[in-house]
Amino acid sequence: MIFLLFLAGFVLWLTVTIMLSKRIPHWLGVTKHTKVASVMLFPLVLTAPIADELIGRWQFNRLCEREAVVTLSPDWEKVKRARRVSLPRSEVAGALIRIYSQGGEYVDVDTGKTFMTYPYFYTYGGLLFGRLGLGLGGSTSCLPKNAQAIEKMINFYELLKQGGMK
Repeated sequence: MIFLLFLAGFVLWLTVTIMLSKRIPHWLGVTKHTKVASVMLFPLVLTAPIADELIGRWQFNRLCEREAVVTLSPDWEKVKRARRVSLPRSEVAGALIRIYSQGGEYVDVDTGKTFMTYPYFYTYGGLLFGRLGLGLGGSTSCLPKNAQAIEKMINFYELLKQGGMK
C-alpha cells in the first residue's frame, strides 16, 4: 500500500514537472530555444524537492568524517578518576539541512580539566524527510569511529567507575 502511495506521488510530481518545464520558459519571456530550455529545466525541477536532501546528506557525511573524532588531551595518562559532562544539543551552522551536534566531555575529577571530548552528530533530514515527515521520525547519526579503540586504550570504564559513575 505504501508503495502505491509513493508511486502515485511520483507520477503526480512527474506530471507537474513536465508541465512546469514547458511553462517556465514562457513565464520568463524566453522566445528562442524554448524546447531546449524546457529540456534543461526538466531535471532541475524534477530533483528540486529532494535537492536539499542530497546536498544536505553530502554535507552531513563530510562533517562526520571531519569532526566526529574522539580527542584526548596530551596529559590523559595522568587521569585516575573521570566523570562525564553532557554537552547541550546545538545546531550546526552552514548546512542545508538541520544537523545537530551533541556529545560529551570527560573531566578529570581530581583536576577538573577536560581530558577527552566525544562529539557526535545527527539529522532528521531535509524538507521531505525531516519537516514533512516522510522519514517517519527516523534520524541518521554518526559517532566517532575511533571511540572504542580509545576507550579500550585508556581503560575508560575503569576511570568512570573510579570517578563515581556506574
